[in-house]
Amino acid sequence: MMKHFGWRFGTGLLCLIGLALAQASSDIRLDLKAFRVVSVQEQSRTVERLEPALDAKPGQIIQYQLTALNTFTSPLRQVALVIPIPPTTAYQAQSALPLRLGDTLVVPEFSFDGGKSYGRPPLKRKLKVVENGKEVEKEVEVKPEEYTHARWVIPQIEPQQTLTLTLRVVVR
Repeated sequence: MMKHFGWRFGTGLLCLIGLALAQASSDIRLDLKAFRVVSVQEQSRTVERLEPALDAKPGQIIQYQLTALNTFTSPLRQVALVIPIPPTTAYQAQSALPLRLGDTLVVPEFSFDGGKSYGRPPLKRKLKVVENGKEVEKEVEVKPEEYTHARWVIPQIEPQQTLTLTLRVVVR
């Protein structure tokens, strides 16, 4: 059975800022942090710096960092780690990177329906439209800015192993 750890937040971005999450279970400790991505000029080149996201304005980039620690004395199997994407933000395409665990590459999956279903991009949705006076169903691609959640399904987390997942969003 897959363990699923994730959160639902209100519409405000500030409810996520600097939030240290309580343990989702007695087996795993989760910590979700938000950082504002700031570009600074250093010796004729631009570098990115992460600052605690105490506030954010439209157009700014926020990086969410989820850290998971297996506090159990045995490995945990099939753990789904989820980062919700607040509705006041838009997911920045390709910012949720795959996680390498030994020989295994864990690729993130995404949801556009509030975390009810997940898939790998490109995600598709069916819409009913009227063409030539008839209602027909068409399949359209979901844009990354419509994603509501990102999920990594971890095959196994060893005892005391820590994993860190990140993704970026743009404040609307």
